[in-house]
Amino acid sequence: MKKLMLTSALLCGSALALTACQTVEGQMQTGNPLDQPALKSTLKATDGSDREVGQLFLRPVDDGVQVYGKLMNMTPGATVALHIHETGSCANMGKAAGGHFNPDNNPHSNPDDMDGHAGDLPNLTADEDGIATVNYVNKKISAAEAGKYSVYRRAFIVHAGADDYTSQPAGAAGDRIACGIIEKN
Repeated sequence: MKKLMLTSALLCGSALALTACQTVEGQMQTGNPLDQPALKSTLKATDGSDREVGQLFLRPVDDGVQVYGKLMNMTPGATVALHIHETGSCANMGKAAGGHFNPDNNPHSNPDDMDGHAGDLPNLTADEDGIATVNYVNKKISAAEAGKYSVYRRAFIVHAGADDYTSQPAGAAGDRIACGIIEKN
């Protein structure tokens, strides 16, 4: 047993720069710390019901920040817009979150347009069970706690309709139906 633990310790020590190691019930567990979300958000309905709508996670990746998670209890087949908004407040039916996160003062656009809002994200469509998933790498934001492009303490907003990616200033996506503040995981 001592030999196994010493071997585990040596393996963990040699891979420490790339890997986090821990012992769980005598077994070595490894995992890249970048695989863990840095930030999370629990989204709730803005209708005053305090009903949880979903959870979203953010983690740094080589090309930007991966935004992933799911929304639940949506209308099956409905397409909704998802954006990161500038202020970390869900008060006043999500209106306190302000406009889209836009540190470079760019026009609203398709999420893949590098000259658009940093907070622009793809539309989501709910499946037959009312679940909509997202797995998107945003190249215009940071998951750091500070900095011009940081989304920490900002808010996710789900809109009632799809974003048309052209209408200014926000894509004509309709009412704010869910909101969640982006916090540390």
